[in-house]
Amino acid sequence: DTTGVFARSVEDCVLIDQVVTGAPAAELDSRADLKGTRFAFAPRQYLNPVDPEVEARFRKTLLRLAEARAEIVEIDLGGDFQALALRTTWSLFFRETKASLSDFLERHAIPVAFKDLHVGLRAGVKDAWDHFVIPGAPGYLSEQAYHALTADRLTVKERMSEIFTRHGAHALIFPTTPCTAPRVERQMQFTVGGQAVDFRALANNTIPASAAGLPGVSLPIGLDSHGLPIGLELDGPESEDRALLGLAARVEKVLRASQ
Repeated sequence: DTTGVFARSVEDCVLIDQVVTGAPAAELDSRADLKGTRFAFAPRQYLNPVDPEVEARFRKTLLRLAEARAEIVEIDLGGDFQALALRTTWSLFFRETKASLSDFLERHAIPVAFKDLHVGLRAGVKDAWDHFVIPGAPGYLSEQAYHALTADRLTVKERMSEIFTRHGAHALIFPTTPCTAPRVERQMQFTVGGQAVDFRALANNTIPASAAGLPGVSLPIGLDSHGLPIGLELDGPESEDRALLGLAARVEKVLRASQ
């Protein structure tokens, strides 16, 4: 339910970026190693919880990146970081849904009203909208609470900015999702690393960048024992989308060479 580019390669993502932005295509580095790159990873925040197979594959990938001459630094974003990012992002998501969708429909002259979308939602999603998205609903944020989130969002942005300024990393790396895809009929309750979770946990690792407005790209790094894909996410500095794509292309080349 999240708009994004699903492509065969980073190079294809670069082409789509060129079409969308209208800017010249980003030049991809032809080097076969990662010398001069620095990656940060934050296990306390991004491996909690995590499926054992996903963690094992992720740590194997870290070793492969290090073998390719990348520098890997371990960081800690704070004990409250994950809860802060999750609370901020989900709250903003629900609070801004109606205004954002209504604006989108109007700007693009789409002959559908917000109320039509609302009526046509499937049961589970409609229940969530009825509680959080519709103004006046029990879980709808007041103006005061909404504006208070501005400070929380700024805190998340500042913490993530330090990854690149204080720690000098070119990207933050982590498993894209804490586990591989659960079965559809179990999406409301399954376990990850021994913890009971629901479908929202699948977004745990990608949510902080959403709150901070940072670019991110996910690369495949293998399959679990059931044949389901595992991803490696790279998040880069704000507005450095093209630099991140260039870095991702180098990582992709290293990972493909090791397969």
